[in-house]
Amino acid sequence: MEVPAGWSKYLLVDEDSCAVSEFGNRNVVGFRHERLVKVGYRPIAATLIPGSAHFPVIEFASTHKYDYVWAIEFDVHWTASWLRFFNQFDHHADFLTTQLRRYDSDPDWCWWESMQSPPGTIFPWRHPHASLASFNPIYRLSAAAVSALRRRFLWGWTGHNEVTIATLLEQDGFVVADMDGTSEFALATPRERIYSMETMRWRPEFSLQDVSTFETNRLYHPVKH
Repeated sequence: MEVPAGWSKYLLVDEDSCAVSEFGNRNVVGFRHERLVKVGYRPIAATLIPGSAHFPVIEFASTHKYDYVWAIEFDVHWTASWLRFFNQFDHHADFLTTQLRRYDSDPDWCWWESMQSPPGTIFPWRHPHASLASFNPIYRLSAAAVSALRRRFLWGWTGHNEVTIATLLEQDGFVVADMDGTSEFALATPRERIYSMETMRWRPEFSLQDVSTFETNRLYHPVKH
């Protein structure tokens, strides 16, 4: 993956699944579920999947002083130059992601109830405008957003990252934005559509045959081939 000049690129590796040494001399950072729990993060399961893959990203970003950090899962595919992808986002949103939506537009979504506030506090997640959801195989966070999220999570907030990140950041007054231009969270500057609900999805996986039909300048997920 080519990135703009002056940027750094790292590979975050789950050491419970494979050894960092398998990846050679690249910028590789290992993490373990147990270490993150000891720091104070509260995953929603006994492993980081489902829902807690954002914890290593936030912990890494909090110790590396970058203005913005992109997190991109291995099975995200962009059908053009990655330089073109990164350079089109000059908007200074604190959280840039896909499929941003409010509770009242998708009340039956399965992960709303995963969000829990710290002991002794109450969070009315069922309120139509209290909770936001997003789809996060690829996203960008500002340094200020990283600091705020880390503080919130170590205070005791927990839940699937697809509800906690956007919800907590909007509560704290940060700018959350969608890479697409068709919702209330659209970036201010007009731009072409770079994904749809069909190209960025949880399941099913795209097959090798599907890959041959991909449109140019589109994000796709999950592409595991």
